[in-house]
Amino acid sequence: MRAVKRVLALFCLLLPLAWGKTYLVPIQGEIDPALAVFVDQAVSRAEREGASGVVFLIDTPGGRVDAAIRISDRILQTPLPTLAVVQNAFSAGALIALSCRQIAMLPGSEIGAALPVVALPLQQPQPADPKVISALKGKFRAVAEARGRPAELAEAMVDPAIEVPGLSARGEPLTLSADRAVELKVADFRAGSLAEALRQAGFSLETERLEPGPRVQLARFLTSSTVAGLLLALGLLLLLLELFTPGFGVAGALGLAFLALYFAGGWLAGLSGAFELILFFLGVAFLLAEAFLFPGFGIAGALGVGAILASVYFTFGDNALMVIAIAVIALGLGLLLIFRFLPKTRPARALVLESAIAEHAAGDVVEIGALGTALTDLRPGGVARFGNKRVDVVANRGFIPKGTAIRVVDVRGPTVIVEALEE
Repeated sequence: MRAVKRVLALFCLLLPLAWGKTYLVPIQGEIDPALAVFVDQAVSRAEREGASGVVFLIDTPGGRVDAAIRISDRILQTPLPTLAVVQNAFSAGALIALSCRQIAMLPGSEIGAALPVVALPLQQPQPADPKVISALKGKFRAVAEARGRPAELAEAMVDPAIEVPGLSARGEPLTLSADRAVELKVADFRAGSLAEALRQAGFSLETERLEPGPRVQLARFLTSSTVAGLLLALGLLLLLLELFTPGFGVAGALGLAFLALYFAGGWLAGLSGAFELILFFLGVAFLLAEAFLFPGFGIAGALGVGAILASVYFTFGDNALMVIAIAVIALGLGLLLIFRFLPKTRPARALVLESAIAEHAAGDVVEIGALGTALTDLRPGGVARFGNKRVDVVANRGFIPKGTAIRVVDVRGPTVIVEALEE
């Protein structure tokens, strides 16, 4: 009888080793949509190749809620055994850990502190809207119930209004150490190392670590709030600068390149597609129509701004506010620098109105009705010739190509406004 028990024990010990490999999937750094794409690819590969299970190595301060929910749903859907090996699982990371069938806590690890916050540049993070907190609390509860964990403690990680005597005071979201998490059945066991966690969970000790490929790494970089906001601001700023310079040159090419990188990040992360791209450039088209076809700022301008903001929102979701805030700040600083310093640089002296202003200041003003020829494209600003004088002018409406016969229709101080002559 003892011999039979020994054989059975040995069989149980060696059974995990006879399975396929265990795939290790790191959840590190900020949780973002590109990471969600990577997790989906990793789990799909493990399913195709008959893995013995998937282990998520979690060490994250949190990140985007929508990305964490995508990862959580994918983990709940897989039929493979899943294990979370937790170093630090804060905020969105706690939801991912709770989604796994087993949770192992490493020495010094913590889990919890999942209160959703809204962060803006130059401001302290603020708690999210109560509706957002309520929705996320419901998600934590549903995941905890699905895995047989204490739902009330999961809710307390999200909602600071829930007080857990001896664990958290009112106004503080619940955070548990390794010992308390195991004691309260939030986690399954403690482990001194990854290998020990695999043995206790019954996973194969033959492992393969999956890492995000270059595409995912690039997407994570380009879709970070700071980088995306700067790319958007630089693209719009350089295109705006190109509109007020003759021809199409370096500024326009760089502007299109920055916008291409902005959209490439969203596409690689699975955040945006043709709809967001069309919506964005439709907004740009409305703004151009407002600038060249309709004086002032009216319906076209409002539609343009609205379309661009909608494109950013559909791409970045809850994080759109941060991206827009960074873009607005960067765009404002860029315009300030351009108008403050660019006219004083040597390359810009041919593009500003200094010569025309000097002529007007001296009393040599072009009269209304004077006829001339556009020496550059008027977009709407440019240079024209009236007799033997070169004068900086502004088209009153639309685009006037180089070489077009023009007529002065108004003179407002140093600004000469012209229109194209009809053939």
